[in-house]
Amino acid sequence: MDAAVFKSTKSIGIGVIVRDHVGDVLVALSTQLPLPLGTLEAKAKAMDVAISFVKDIGLQEVTISGCSILIGALSDMSKVPTSIENIVSGIHNKLQHFRQHQMLHVKRQGNTPAHHLARHTKGLDNFVTWIEETSSFIEFAVIQNALLFSHY
Repeated sequence: MDAAVFKSTKSIGIGVIVRDHVGDVLVALSTQLPLPLGTLEAKAKAMDVAISFVKDIGLQEVTISGCSILIGALSDMSKVPTSIENIVSGIHNKLQHFRQHQMLHVKRQGNTPAHHLARHTKGLDNFVTWIEETSSFIEFAVIQNALLFSHY
């Protein structure tokens, strides 16, 4: 998942991509929220939305990727920045509903497909989900990202 901050409209865009164990896209979500948040707060809200989404579609075992600050805050609740304390607390509570979960830090470059989805929300009034069939731009972003990292 990732977030994009739209200062001109005082809103954020959220992109979520759910993949299976081999990396194939299962479902995706793009939504825009009328929240004037900063970058860290937007990323925390994106994680909150992503966790609610995967819970709603019935997944029980998840690996959630995010920025190092969020992953660190969820691993050690004493290190939570005050600006995201309430959101992180809510995320922590939601994680207890999964049979198994793990957190994974992914660098910005590895999160390009979700970022494309977050930016895609700029023209949306509500939200869009893709189930079973994903948009060609999602597939292109995932393939492009995989090719980029196959060279390392």
